[in-house]
Amino acid sequence: MPATRGTGELEPLSVVASDGVRLHCSVYGPAEATVGVVFGHGFTGSGRNPKVIDLAQTFARAGFAFYAIDFRGHGGSEGVSSLGDDEVLDLEAVVAVARSRHQFVVTMGASMGGFVALRHAALHGPLDATIAISSPAHVDGDVLLRARFLAALASSYRGRKLLRYQGTRVGSFPKDVATAYELAPFISPTPVSIVHGLRDRYIPLSQAKALYERLREPRRLVVLDDFGHGEAGFSPSFDLMLAQLVTDLVTHGSEVGESPRPAGTSCGESV
Repeated sequence: MPATRGTGELEPLSVVASDGVRLHCSVYGPAEATVGVVFGHGFTGSGRNPKVIDLAQTFARAGFAFYAIDFRGHGGSEGVSSLGDDEVLDLEAVVAVARSRHQFVVTMGASMGGFVALRHAALHGPLDATIAISSPAHVDGDVLLRARFLAALASSYRGRKLLRYQGTRVGSFPKDVATAYELAPFISPTPVSIVHGLRDRYIPLSQAKALYERLREPRRLVVLDDFGHGEAGFSPSFDLMLAQLVTDLVTHGSEVGESPRPAGTSCGESV
């Protein structure tokens, strides 16, 4: 990969989704990078999460361009969140910019962002690779208590009001969304890696395995012993593992199978 010109924010990027919602994105790393990585955060998060910034800087030091988007209803973006439905349009707006700048484009997301990345790969692919971290397979499937509580907040008037007070603007709870599980067979030929932690308190490992089984080749499953959920589990060793995973997928995407569990990752909780 090309050498980075610095790890700070390269540029604040403003794009407009196809339905007119204006979005904010922070771009890190060299403009001339061969690979551009577009990252989508979890529900109630943003591209300005310190853990996301650390991840972006790790990728920038490795020579990647890194695009940290604020999904609609989050951070500096306009609109209201649809919990992974219309966010596909947000990801595509930034991917379109990355495609115009870089030879390879990889999408990556955590929690809701992983769900969006998988749906986007099926609906707007192919891409050079997609990585989904802590992603649900279904919007209303076998999830744990904390995820059920968060869904209850997002689906009620009082809950949405509380979320807005805390900085996340949520619209009506989406109906009849084509889930990542349903769309998984249509992602091929994009190489996909499903990354999940055994200490996830929101999404059980069974959903990651269901996604993996539903995907066509090329696919990978990375199961981490000491990892929780989403961005809160990010750590320097985890970030380096992701950077290596992107390199492997772009270079050897056709080499598929279940990957070993990398050591030294940290656990955590996030939404």
